[in-house]
Amino acid sequence: MVISRICHVQLALFLILGSAATLGPSHAIAGPLATTNFALNDGFGPDAGRWHGAVSIAGAAFGDTVVADVDWAVFEHGDFQLYLNSQGIAQVDPSAAGEVVYVYQISSVTSASPGIDTLTVGVDSGDGRGAVSAPSFVPTGLPLSKSPTGGGDNTTSMAWFFDGSELLVNDVSDLLVFTSPFLPEFDFLQVNSGLAGPAVSPLVASIGDRLVPEPSSLVLGLLASVGLFSRSRKYR
Repeated sequence: MVISRICHVQLALFLILGSAATLGPSHAIAGPLATTNFALNDGFGPDAGRWHGAVSIAGAAFGDTVVADVDWAVFEHGDFQLYLNSQGIAQVDPSAAGEVVYVYQISSVTSASPGIDTLTVGVDSGDGRGAVSAPSFVPTGLPLSKSPTGGGDNTTSMAWFFDGSELLVNDVSDLLVFTSPFLPEFDFLQVNSGLAGPAVSPLVASIGDRLVPEPSSLVLGLLASVGLFSRSRKYR
């Protein structure tokens, strides 16, 4: 009896992994969010120091499937407004001075049964969080764009739910956003369609442990650099 149950579990795992392998991770096609030059460049991002990119999601479990691309970017206060303007999106940058905006978008869905219902971004509970805004969204106005119906800050993740508004093939999401006074680091992204999700979660930008520098700090740093340069020239 025990052996029979073990065999059934092994068979189920084999079918799950086999289905995921058959679907395979598709190559992410980067959209405007994933390639924008308005994204934050602090020297630590994956694209020559800039924080933007695209990842692919693929998985299957017990007949449920998901194959999708997710674009993401991080913006300094004010620069997200420049991005919105460049895309003709008549919305407002939700950030305040001293904050950055974390933005994600399900940009392509090629398989989703019963439909994409959840997107979550991991947050390291050990990092300083500051006054993190609850996950929200910015409507794009696109015909096939869908808005989340709920979400929340779960301490170890930011979540957006599409219950009753699941994303199907050819759908895209609105811009999923939250703001924080902390600069980015990498954490895991999860996208689910029923029981299906990625076998290995890809990495995207999320809250780190570096505070956004205050303008006064930047000015003092610049003045100090100028002073050191002047002194070095004086004593040559």
